[in-house]
Amino acid sequence: MGYLSGLRRWGSVLAMAGASAPKLVVAFAVLFTLSVGAGYGVGAQVRTDDSTSAAPGASPATEAATTTAPLTVVPDPPASPEEPPTEAPTTLAPTTLAPTTVAPTTVAPTTSTRPGPRVPDREHPLRIALAGDSVMAGLAPPVKAALEADGTAQVRFVLTPSILRDPAVRYTWNTQLAEFDPEIVIMFVGTWESGVIAKGSGPDATSDPNWRTGYERDILDPWVQLITSRGASVVWIANPTVKSDEANAMFGALNAAFRDLPGRWPQVSIVEANPALNGALAGYHDVVALADGTRIRTRQIDGLHLCAGGAALLGRVLVVHLADAFAAPVHDGWETGSWRTESVYPPQSCPAP
Repeated sequence: MGYLSGLRRWGSVLAMAGASAPKLVVAFAVLFTLSVGAGYGVGAQVRTDDSTSAAPGASPATEAATTTAPLTVVPDPPASPEEPPTEAPTTLAPTTLAPTTVAPTTVAPTTSTRPGPRVPDREHPLRIALAGDSVMAGLAPPVKAALEADGTAQVRFVLTPSILRDPAVRYTWNTQLAEFDPEIVIMFVGTWESGVIAKGSGPDATSDPNWRTGYERDILDPWVQLITSRGASVVWIANPTVKSDEANAMFGALNAAFRDLPGRWPQVSIVEANPALNGALAGYHDVVALADGTRIRTRQIDGLHLCAGGAALLGRVLVVHLADAFAAPVHDGWETGSWRTESVYPPQSCPAP
């Protein structure tokens, strides 16, 4: 893809951002200028009381009956032989204590149940932010069509070519968190994010055993901390195999770091893109066959960006996850909607399979 055609593509992406466009234009201008070298070198060519309880039916605790033995009082010896005792021995009647019965006490078991997701409605729609680069821009139209039909969800695409280290991206996200306050943030980054690997350790990330430790410490974990700071959950989409071997090496290193996030951040879940976009066979495939034999073109001829068919297949995986985990509303018929004609799927780049 040439430089000018790249500009035209990003112009169409920015147009999707709606009311956020003025800020995004400025943010993108900075991002595009700073990142064009790394991004095009990789992707634009291809881009979850312990209480003690009496057991049910246990016998009540009973105090043993206590009986006091008869008490016999022995008279004092006479003061003198001339004064014999005249008082008869006194015997006290035995005293018996009635048994005391203690009623059994049963402590109800304590169950720890995680509250389920809230059910959104038109007064309180589910707020979802889609964060990523131009590949996420291609996934946004079907996701919006699937979730927004009855007004019980709001889906917003936020241009995020790379994470945290760019001041413009941090500014954009601080604004989004304050204004939109998303409940779910869906991340799909790779082409531009992979620049951090190439910059730090050369084209092959596996050649530097220390890059991941620094990436997680300095970039990835601070980013998750930022976007979850107001209570949002995160769905992270792992990158699929693409046409470029160089990009795949970087994507593989990134995916390994992404897939370990839920171990440190329970609010993060992972969705795999590869099965939807490449099918059951190993490697890269821009056309996949469904069970009924239907052939679907998933990627554009650049080997990276989504065609409408691929966006629908990956969108289906994502919205099912959102419905199961967050009670997101999914509407019938979204897969064949007018979103398929949007400019992010240029016909010349998505020929018939």
